[in-house]
Amino acid sequence: MIILDIFARVIRIGIDAVLLAMFARVLISIFVGNEDSKIGLFLACVTEPFIVPVRYFLYRFNLLQDSPIDWSFTISYMILAFISLILPAI
Repeated sequence: MIILDIFARVIRIGIDAVLLAMFARVLISIFVGNEDSKIGLFLACVTEPFIVPVRYFLYRFNLLQDSPIDWSFTISYMILAFISLILPAI
């Protein structure tokens, strides 16, 4: 049981780090506007593996493509936040 608790804590910390990186990416895109900096590229490399599957799913089923909002980013953030929420608290 203790191994599962440790595993859940490690997963939750990782998900929280990705959520923080996604939030930082949004702030950089809003306030700096240039995501081609080293920090912006690093944040893109960290967050894209979590966004691409949702983007592919939305593209495959032709959902929300004409919207000005990047729904794949928003949905990915919500899924990760939900998973972090249901994992046991630290």
